[in-house]
Amino acid sequence: MTGSNTTASERAVCADINRRRALRLGGASALAAAGLLGAGRPFGAAAADLVPQDKAWRFLVLRHGSVIGEHRFDFSRRDGDFIVEVAIDISVGVLGVTLFRFTHRAEEVWRDGWLQALTSATDDDGRLWRVQSLRSDGALRGTVNDVGFDVSGFVVPASLWHRDTPKTQVLFGTIDGRTKVVNTRLVGEEAVEVAGRPRQARHFRLTGEIERDVWYDADCGIARVTFPARDGSLITLERQ
Repeated sequence: MTGSNTTASERAVCADINRRRALRLGGASALAAAGLLGAGRPFGAAAADLVPQDKAWRFLVLRHGSVIGEHRFDFSRRDGDFIVEVAIDISVGVLGVTLFRFTHRAEEVWRDGWLQALTSATDDDGRLWRVQSLRSDGALRGTVNDVGFDVSGFVVPASLWHRDTPKTQVLFGTIDGRTKVVNTRLVGEEAVEVAGRPRQARHFRLTGEIERDVWYDADCGIARVTFPARDGSLITLERQ
């Protein structure tokens, strides 16, 4: 990777090293969370090396090699909290006629390493979803389309940006507010194209209630994503 003198094997273990460091900082509660979901760990005082250092990630959404939309992550700080904003806009059409449209807006608020709040609004080709949630008494509580839910406060969202995503067995659906059971395996290390240049990345395959292939680069950022659409076509998120 440009600007790095580390070997591929050294780069590959970045998430594991950071996770162990954070668990030491977090004490018993973080260890309990990691035992439950393989994910709970606070950013704590070492937050700077445990969250993305980029201000944004932008992906083109491709189907059959054609651009059908954009998927964007924006990262910022607000009153000491770490904020993740996700925006997805997809439209598939033929001869000027829109056949499918998908829009999604979400905001994640992280405080002291834990998901403090998550809100989202989604239009899935006419099917509307609204999620409102807030951390309370160690749990994430809220509503999806005005129906209440209550899930573990240690849950990691299914937005995929969080570097512990490959270690979890349960992800929180940011569209429908439901927990998703997943199995993840490491496929291997591969070179993928990011902004027109090859970049080494670890390829993970998620199966179960979420089907995704995700490539994480040496900084544990998302380099590429692929997944099957409802019609069986392959959707690719190509990072710019």
